[in-house]
Amino acid sequence: PGGELRACAGRSTAATGGGVAARSGEGTQTSSGAVCVGSANGGVSGSSGLLAFSSGSAKAGNSGSILVGSGSATAGRGGAVRVGVGSGTSGSGGSVQMQSGRSTASSGGAVAVGSGEGTQTSSGSISVASANGGVAGSSGRLVFSSGSAKGGNSGAVLVGTGAATGGRGGGVMISVGSGTSGSGGEISLAAGQSAARTGGSAVAASGEGAQTSSGSVVLRSSNSGASGSSGQLVFSSGSAKGGNS
Repeated sequence: PGGELRACAGRSTAATGGGVAARSGEGTQTSSGAVCVGSANGGVSGSSGLLAFSSGSAKAGNSGSILVGSGSATAGRGGAVRVGVGSGTSGSGGSVQMQSGRSTASSGGAVAVGSGEGTQTSSGSISVASANGGVAGSSGRLVFSSGSAKGGNSGAVLVGTGAATGGRGGGVMISVGSGTSGSGGEISLAAGQSAARTGGSAVAASGEGAQTSSGSVVLRSSNSGASGSSGQLVFSSGSAKGGNS
């Protein structure tokens, strides 16, 4: 293999070890210099080199944090931070994974994704989407789920919009895309089953109008096509084995 280039700070048995700093030069009139960390391209029958950014382990304290961010700007916008995977021509595409830390003594770490505040206008958007499917495939699934629990309640999944003081609250829309073959996709809402007590409830309620009317609740099937019937509406309670239905 080719020769290595290694930069290593000094070890200390009494205080903090030495630091390693790599910093570009300041441009007092224009831009500062770039700092580029990259592995070289792989050869004909190999892979490009790994890039590893990691803090060391700790025996009697917290391990070190890893901070990735751009600086603030006073006459422009803050720089973007982008994490992306390169394209490939064989096999599945590379993954991007974010996972918080595990704890054997307390709660596990949280994962927070938040858009930027707009102090004068709107805050930024957060978009979570799978890419379009190819000619002979499906688009990827989106899964929002809490984990299971052994000695307590599993986590709740909350979907909602914030309150508004000078406008109306944002809407929440759940819809299925259209298709050109087969039956249309379903929307299913089901409350939880309980092996010890009453099952969970399903509630659909309109919003209160403190000064005028409350909102409507509409349940309906769509109009039929040229040679079919409109869909059924079924309101039914379940059967009972040892009591009243």
